[in-house]
Amino acid sequence: MEKAGEVCDLAHRSPEWALLLWALPLNAAWEFAQSPLYADWNRDWPYLIWTRLHCTAGDGFILLGAFWFTSLAFRTRHWIGTRRGADALFIAAGFGYTLWSEWYNTSVRASWGYSANMPLIIGIGLAPILQWTLLPPLALRLLRRSESRRAPRDGAPA
Repeated sequence: MEKAGEVCDLAHRSPEWALLLWALPLNAAWEFAQSPLYADWNRDWPYLIWTRLHCTAGDGFILLGAFWFTSLAFRTRHWIGTRRGADALFIAAGFGYTLWSEWYNTSVRASWGYSANMPLIIGIGLAPILQWTLLPPLALRLLRRSESRRAPRDGAPA
């Protein structure tokens, strides 16, 4: 429980970084799991490890951008679980950027490509769409759950 308490303390001081602590491992696992859906899947392991970690860092930046956009809209960094509609705005901001980025990087810049195994929706890969749809809400839920476990006990201050 010590670790959960540390994450909660961080959540109170810097909610975006606490959220990132939950989201990065989820995104790293997702990036590696979806590798066969990308054209570079047959490259050597050092390349795959580097690119998947690079993509995980990018996922973190998208998450932080969506977090700060939501913070600006609600005029507080402490919107998680306190502002109606904040979660929806956060997810929509990240989802919108993800759609644009996938389209731009696969269709305009051609900086990466999908394998024949990637299901497409309007030319955009289903895996990255699902990634943003599922993982940020899960990270929010995990952060909230860790905060709720930090309830004061025996009259001790939080």
